[in-house]
Amino acid sequence: MAKLIDEFLKKHGYTRYQVSQISGIGESTLAGANRSPLNNVTVKTLQSLGMATGMSAGDVLNEIIALEDDPVASFIQAHPYMDKDLVQAVQDKFIRLRGEQHSDFKNVTFNRYYSEGKDTNEYAESALQNLLDSLADKKEI
Repeated sequence: MAKLIDEFLKKHGYTRYQVSQISGIGESTLAGANRSPLNNVTVKTLQSLGMATGMSAGDVLNEIIALEDDPVASFIQAHPYMDKDLVQAVQDKFIRLRGEQHSDFKNVTFNRYYSEGKDTNEYAESALQNLLDSLADKKEI
């Protein structure tokens, strides 16, 4: 689930620090959960996230599962050494478009990336930049 808690919190306008202040859960606990696979995240962590966002633990879990199924998030997770500013720009653009258009980006694929070149960080950055460039002119995919 690497970084999905941060993505979930960013979508809702919170940081791990703010959640720790609201719920009483340790910020280090949230940081550890952020690096863990989804099946290792505790109910206590989900409840803390829910307390901060006004959601039930089940709704938090469902939303994080949806984020985990996001092809762009999965691509970014598979290439952890890409340029952080580029990754941040893509994530910010997707969060904005999701909020403005209630869009679903599950139709985004990286088929050409996997079929046309070597799986390197440089090539992954190129694919991500191409995605960002295509999003610059569009309000919805």
